[in-house]
Amino acid sequence: MQKVRHSTSKLHRADLTAADRETAELKAQFRREDDELRAQGRGDEIVSRNRRLLGIRAGAKGRLVGVGGKLFL
Repeated sequence: MQKVRHSTSKLHRADLTAADRETAELKAQFRREDDELRAQGRGDEIVSRNRRLLGIRAGAKGRLVGVGGKLFL
């Protein structure tokens, strides 16, 4: 029973449409860029970009936010 449930979940997460595949590729590209910036010691740029994308003004105080294991602020 466990294997059937696991397989069903895996199918639901599969990239079945072109839009899903494109979205997955863009996410992977952003992750690679983030990893490169971290390796160069430029993690501040990641934080500032993520704050901007979330609509948080520069210099505004915020709380630590995490989604899917990634920290944004």
